[in-house]
Amino acid sequence: MRPLNALDELYRLVASFIRSKRTAACANTACSASGVGLLSVSSELCTRLGACHILMCSSGVHRCTLSVTLEQAIILARSHGLPPRYIMQATDVMRKQGARVQNTAKNLGVRDRTPQSYPPPVVEVQ
Repeated sequence: MRPLNALDELYRLVASFIRSKRTAACANTACSASGVGLLSVSSELCTRLGACHILMCSSGVHRCTLSVTLEQAIILARSHGLPPRYIMQATDVMRKQGARVQNTAKNLGVRDRTPQSYPPPVVEVQ
């Protein structure tokens, strides 16, 4: 996690993500301006400013649930003493047992637009 005095850096990162253009490799993925980097940086900027952030995605709920589980793990680290080295482990647990499992089950067979760095959880459909 960045130091508390990094607001200027966070603002520059958000502006950089917004200005970036999609490349041919990103045409059908969630990289570039709508990607994972923008989600985490904008969330952190909003938190530092005391603001809330609202995430909406046209591809359904995958990026939304990814963002929510990451945000939950960051809150655990900031406010409840979770060591930063366990943020991704906590995020993975919430993704494997939380709302994303239900969303993935509902969207089986639907083309997933989530980034390759966030594979959907393995779901056993009964």
